[in-house]
Amino acid sequence: MGDIEDKIRNIEEWNKEREKIKPLIEKAVDCHNKAREEARRRNYEEASGLYREAIRHYRSAIELKPRFYLHDLLERIDRVVGEHINNTFDLKTAGDLLKTETGIHEFTDFVNRLKFDEKRYIDAYNIAHAYSRIASMYYEEKDLERAYEFYNKVIDAGCNRPFVVRDSYFNMARILFDQKRLKEALVSFVAVLSFDRGNKEVIAYIEDCLKRLGIDPKYKEKFLAATPREATKLIMEVL
Repeated sequence: MGDIEDKIRNIEEWNKEREKIKPLIEKAVDCHNKAREEARRRNYEEASGLYREAIRHYRSAIELKPRFYLHDLLERIDRVVGEHINNTFDLKTAGDLLKTETGIHEFTDFVNRLKFDEKRYIDAYNIAHAYSRIASMYYEEKDLERAYEFYNKVIDAGCNRPFVVRDSYFNMARILFDQKRLKEALVSFVAVLSFDRGNKEVIAYIEDCLKRLGIDPKYKEKFLAATPREATKLIMEVL
């Protein structure tokens, strides 16, 4: 109510401000609506240009140093910026782009360039899912180093879906196992168990790692109950 009362008390000043601000807001709203429509049609490049135009008009309005419309403008521009960033994400991941080296580079560059306050607009799950798609492609192509790199990025994305992190640890562990990096593989398989203690396939892999490393089977239960950090320490103690 305070903001409305302030406008009423200063009706003349409010009207003058409104007269200057309104044309810019109308242009911004028009561009924003058109951008949304293009994004809905998956015309991401066209939408991107329209989102930028909307942002430009809102920023022009803010540069007029409005008193009564500032809060509304800040909320509007925040909403448009968020949609613009998500549209750019969709643009970088559309179709088969993540199946090409150029597309992968452009996508990772886009994510890496996001400022801290811009990352809040994108669900970390979406970023993790995109990295997982890339990792799976490299795995299928037998490029294990690159696959491992991107499975690791899935974990670093900070996704709040435990099953996504679990599956990435499992895939990383299998890569390490195939590369005969058995100590690292063992720790990664233990990490998988922290999400799923009864996973028989993972337990079998752990048993195989212990056997190949020459670790006494009596330590098996300790590894099965360990955290990754505890497993690392245990390996140093028993070898």
